[in-house]
Amino acid sequence: MNQNQEDDSSDDVIQFEDNEIIDFQNIESTTPKVCQPLKQELKITNEFKNFPQLLIVSQQESQPIQQKTNQTKKSPQTTSNNQKNDSPELQKFKDNNYFILQNLQIDSCIEQFLIQPAPKGGMIQCRLYRASPKYTLFLEQFNNIILNAWKKSFQIKGSYKIFPKGKKEQYLGKIKGDFMGQRYIIYDNGKTRKKSKDVNQLRKELGVIYYQPYEKKLRSIQAFIPQLTSNEQLFEFKNQTPYSSIVDSLDNVIELLNRKPQWIPSYKAFGLNFYGRIFKSSVKNFILTQRGSEIPILLFGKNDDREFVLDFSYPLTPVQAFCIALSSMDHKFGCK
Repeated sequence: MNQNQEDDSSDDVIQFEDNEIIDFQNIESTTPKVCQPLKQELKITNEFKNFPQLLIVSQQESQPIQQKTNQTKKSPQTTSNNQKNDSPELQKFKDNNYFILQNLQIDSCIEQFLIQPAPKGGMIQCRLYRASPKYTLFLEQFNNIILNAWKKSFQIKGSYKIFPKGKKEQYLGKIKGDFMGQRYIIYDNGKTRKKSKDVNQLRKELGVIYYQPYEKKLRSIQAFIPQLTSNEQLFEFKNQTPYSSIVDSLDNVIELLNRKPQWIPSYKAFGLNFYGRIFKSSVKNFILTQRGSEIPILLFGKNDDREFVLDFSYPLTPVQAFCIALSSMDHKFGCK
């Protein structure tokens, strides 16, 4: 499979040449880049101007909406449209469930931070940059790159290896998908049973993600990650005999579900509250919550063709969150 095929997503992916690499010197600042022109594209009417959290996930009829925009600009009654801000259509998107983790502390061993559950208290904010086959995770609070991923070329199934910054020979985990792009399994850096007979060296499963299509190319996402033990360690699902797999047993796991976008009849579009973090609509945008809860555990979305936002919180590890985001960006034959 050539490079044009390996990352050909169904909605809005742009391919890059092998020698086109992101210049990370442009993002080593206190404020990562923000795509200002894309912000303007989302301001369809005055209602959206006053709801910066609202993002259109998928819209059916863009031309009528554009016509409505032009009419709004020309109408002398533009100011009266602000009264629509209290409409139930837009009010239903408001909530106060997003909290930023303050004063994040990382010990000298960055590798331990990457494979341990995130600290409690709020979301860790990151940016994900794509220059396929390379993907990079940038930690906003520390203005630093923490993880890289490389997608294996010439493979029908999506397969990525995860590395700490500057340590390509020391990978922390991998994620493998099926042919249809509907199931992905996250592993640590252990070995398979074919490569080692030592039980202590066998790889562990860190999560499973399922995708199913529904309603106008939208995706239903269901993820399972190991439950945490009393000492805040991941429950071990090892590649041994008898085989202990998250896929086969739902015991000792945490279930995460994506928050379903809601239809906005007057705009003929699906909307979802991304708390002002996402600036471009895409079917890849999603929020994961624990079953029975409205508190976001992971937020992922697109800002432009190379830049994505990835925010996550306890009980996810940075490696798990990164892998879940990569699974969303992978090509999905089964979700068209």
